[in-house]
Amino acid sequence: MNVFTIFSKKLTIVVSLLLLITNYCLSQQNIPVPSKNIILHEKPKDLPKITLENKKEGRDIDVVFNKKITVINFWATWCAPCKEEMPSLDKMVDILGPGYVDVLMVNVEAIDYNKSKLFLDELKIKNFDSFFDKDLRVVKKLALRGVPTTLLINAEGKEFSRIMGSVDFADKKFIDWIKTF
Repeated sequence: MNVFTIFSKKLTIVVSLLLLITNYCLSQQNIPVPSKNIILHEKPKDLPKITLENKKEGRDIDVVFNKKITVINFWATWCAPCKEEMPSLDKMVDILGPGYVDVLMVNVEAIDYNKSKLFLDELKIKNFDSFFDKDLRVVKKLALRGVPTTLLINAEGKEFSRIMGSVDFADKKFIDWIKTF
């Protein structure tokens, strides 16, 4: 083997690796997330059937994803970060409009509608009410760890992102980011 043949083989391997790496990088979503605690899934995830308890109407509901974006926020009245972020969730609905985004608040505590309603009223929340996760069935199905945890669901009913901890949902960077979906 001469030097040219060896060089040619090595060059072919390097070019092939570069093409593979470039192809992989180009196939990945290149959308910067506005906060460190936001996990953007490479591929949106299928969700199990989600049934929540609606104490206001006294019945269970199956969640239907019929908006461009559905936000499912798991929270508790004792959770300080939940209390901190909740007004920004309400404001996000004002900014994006109820036709664009739907917010489902899921209280993970023992079911007490009056306590939950009082909590939301004290924060002057007007765009959503709270549902309950009886026996934490949904929490277990989704393998959630801690509150607040927020799922972002697309119109096809797939989870495209998960937020672990609190975030300012009314922040301009977050609003601009969520509009890209």
